[in-house]
Parts: sequence; structure tokens; C-alpha cells
Amino acid sequence: MQIKNRAGAVLFTSTDEDVVSALERAAEEGADLSGAVLDELDLSGADLEEARLAGASFRRASLEGANLEDSELSAADFSGARCSGANFEDSNLAGANFEGAWLEDANFEDSRLDAANLSGARAQGANFEEAVLAGANLAGLLCDGGNFEEADLAGAGLRGARLARANLEKCNLRGADLSRTGLAEANLEKARLDDANLEGAELRMANAEKASLRGARLTGADLTAANFERADLSGADLTGAVTAGANFEDARGTDFR
Repeated sequence: MQIKNRAGAVLFTSTDEDVVSALERAAEEGADLSGAVLDELDLSGADLEEARLAGASFRRASLEGANLEDSELSAADFSGARCSGANFEDSNLAGANFEGAWLEDANFEDSRLDAANLSGARAQGANFEEAVLAGANLAGLLCDGGNFEEADLAGAGLRGARLARANLEKCNLRGADLSRTGLAEANLEKARLDDANLEGAELRMANAEKASLRGARLTGADLTAANFERADLSGADLTGAVTAGANFEDARGTDFR
């Protein structure tokens, strides 16, 4: 079994008859598979811990339940891939492309996804705890019930994303674009949303207790029954926002009570 790159150069040769076994052997031996082409292959359940696959192509491949913990996957292409339940913990996925991928219940804890593209991905229930997603493109991401606790999403683009009931406690969303994002019942406690764009966002029944929203844009946002107790809204723009039943007790920078 040979693993090749786009130019046809052989990156690894194995006596194994199937590609999963060959990849597992390559990962175990620390072989450099940068740029490997693995498009449309069934790699479900593969154990590729500590694999070296920078720039590899997994387009429309199946990686359901695969283990890629602590792997080098920067600039890898997972567009349209099925990665539900896959483990990417501690992996370097900076600049990786997950556009339109299936990522339900996948684990990205402590991974690097800065400048990655997750636009249109389906990631319901996925775990991004303490992951770095600074500058990432998450426009249209479907991640209801996802976990972003203490994740770094500074400057990330989440326009039109769906994050209902997601946990964003202590998340860094400074300067992020959350316009038209669905955050109903989301937990934003102690999140940093300074200068974030939340124009037209839905925060119905969301919890933003002690969150920092200094200079945030909340024009036309739905804040119905949301909790902003002890939040900092200094300089925030709430023009046209729906605030019925919202709690602004001890909040700073607002006349709402």
C-alpha cells in the first residue's frame, strides 16, 4: 500500500493491504505524510494519534470515530468530510478547511483552529473547550449545544451561526462577528464580547451574567428574557434591541433596570 501526495510522489510504503492499517503504521513510525491525498476514503475508527498530515486532503472522506489526537494537521482539507465523533484533541488545525463537514460530537479540546474555515459545518454537540479559533470563519456553523468554554474566538466570523444552548462561558469573543447568530439559551457568563458585532442576533433567554460587552453592537438584537446581571455594557449600542423581560440588574453602562 502506497500513500501519495497530489503530485504522485510516494510518501509512505507499507505491506499492509488496506489504507487504514497503512496510515496507522505511518503514524506509529512518525512518517511525514504532509500533503497526502486521502479524498473520499473510509477511515472510520482509524487511530492516527500524533500523525504528521500537514496539508493533507481528506475531502469527502469518512473519519467518523477516528482518533487524531495531538496530530499535525495544519492547512489540511476536510471539506465535506464526515468526522462525527472524531477526536482532534491537542491537534494543530491552524488554517484547516472544514467547510460543509459533519462534525457532530467531535472533540477539538485544546486544539489550534486559528484562521480555520468551518463555514456551514454541522457540529452539534461538538467540544471546543479551550480551543484557539481566533480569526476563524464559522459563518453558518450549526453547533447547537456545543461547548466553547474558555475558547479563543477573538475576531472570528460567526455570522448566521446557530449556537442555541451552547456553552460559551469565559469565551473570548472580542471583535467577533456574531451578527444574525442564534444564541437562544446560550451560556455567555463572564464571556468577553468587547467590540463584538451582535446586530440582529438572537439572545432570547441567554445568560450573559458578568459578561463584558464594552462597545458591542446589539442593534436590533432579540434580548427577550436574557440575563445581563452585573454585565458591562459601557458604550454598547442597543438601538432597536428587544429587551422585554431582560434582566439588567447591576449592569454597567445602560439605563435598563
